[in-house]
Amino acid sequence: MDRTDLLKRIRRDGLGIVDGFLPLGARADLEGVIRDGRHEVDSDAYLMFVSIRALLRNDGMASCDSDREAGQIMALLNA
Repeated sequence: MDRTDLLKRIRRDGLGIVDGFLPLGARADLEGVIRDGRHEVDSDAYLMFVSIRALLRNDGMASCDSDREAGQIMALLNA
């Protein structure tokens, strides 16, 4: 799936992406960061990022590449 198609899919069904690809433990990780209090976190953005990253990895993208691509996609969503 290319970036343009993925952006369209996220804009059309972002909650479906999160529901379908959110990794186990992601909500617990988020709660830990929030509870720690040293970082300000947009919970929705975090959950979307880790879900996009998981989707990309599921499609066979390498870990470091999926992190970078998920970050770029999030930037485009927020532009």
